[in-house]
Amino acid sequence: MLARTPVDLYRGLVKVHLDDSIQSQIISVVARFTDCVFAGEKLSIHLTRFLQLTTRLNVYINSKVAADQSDVTLAVDLLDYLTSTSKWWTVTRQDPGLVLRPPSRDARGFIKSIADLQMGGNTLQRISGATEKLSRFLEEHEIGSQKDMEDLCNGLLSIWALISAFACRSQGRNITTEEDFETAYDTTRILLFYVDPIDYKALTAIRRLGTHPVLPLAAGVAFSPGFEKKLNASVAANLEKIHGDYLAPLALATSGASRSILTNSIRLLGQLQAVKQEIDRLEEDHYESIIIGSMDIIEKVGVSSDFLQNESSAVILFKGLHPAEGVDERIQLLVRRLESLIVDSTGNKDFLLQYARLVPRIVALLLLLAGKTKETPSAHLGDADVKRGLILLYALISG
Repeated sequence: MLARTPVDLYRGLVKVHLDDSIQSQIISVVARFTDCVFAGEKLSIHLTRFLQLTTRLNVYINSKVAADQSDVTLAVDLLDYLTSTSKWWTVTRQDPGLVLRPPSRDARGFIKSIADLQMGGNTLQRISGATEKLSRFLEEHEIGSQKDMEDLCNGLLSIWALISAFACRSQGRNITTEEDFETAYDTTRILLFYVDPIDYKALTAIRRLGTHPVLPLAAGVAFSPGFEKKLNASVAANLEKIHGDYLAPLALATSGASRSILTNSIRLLGQLQAVKQEIDRLEEDHYESIIIGSMDIIEKVGVSSDFLQNESSAVILFKGLHPAEGVDERIQLLVRRLESLIVDSTGNKDFLLQYARLVPRIVALLLLLAGKTKETPSAHLGDADVKRGLILLYALISG
């Protein structure tokens, strides 16, 4: 079943106004590609249309009136996702969630490389046919003015051409085929009509989280033996020991990070507080204030902190962290993407060897937020839950 109907979506897209500041942002992103030619036009023109249309899409699906910088950012992150990762074309209408895979190539270099591609005759014929069909549909349903309809048709034409080329180049070929168009057509349809807004937000959240300047600072905050002793004797640590069996199904996907989900989360929350207070080591006498501060930070993103003290709440949380089918693999890919972003942003390929406990603590807190905000606490942990936890974690760290 369609999440969004074509008539409603197209009407919504033409109503979204992109002011000069938004257009300027888009132009600045594509400026480096003005010297490249692709499919009979400057590559920058196709990319401009892609970003304009996906910016409008984000405005519409989030029920907003006008575009702002965050909508352009989401559009750019989607373009980066399609050009820096692999296997994105395996997305289906039945399972339209975007898999947060680690990057496998440089996005800018990959985009430039499609200028060397040859668009096959069958691909061009199918794009032309789909554009004509879209034009007739828009006229039949009177979607906006003549210019609105032309802009939509040009936008979809560029998206189909670009995604055909991305699919072709991703698979190591130099001439697009009819199958590449099929991939582009299906992927575009899923992006427009099926993908949940949370998926687009998750693309931006993971990039901003992985490149956030506070993470390297937090990683360097040490814990005194006295602080560790108190934490290991805490209610949270005791709950993990007594009810740890409930966390076992998720342990493989998280390299054991979820077995200490409460205490790992407290450690990261403590490190974040220490950075703000300009403390490089948490001592025993910091313990009480750090626990109170941790509960306050969690509450500020709209999540109850009752599980840190209430056994029944903790048990419900632990039971609800049993992953749904395929979610464990998606968590592993998400973790690898996060690790790659952290390493790139620090400029130190050995950073995660020096601070090996940082990512397990991030993952623990992410899953804690995901588990605590599930609509049905007893249901298995789903992909959407994990992405919501990711978005909340970025909000928590940036807040």
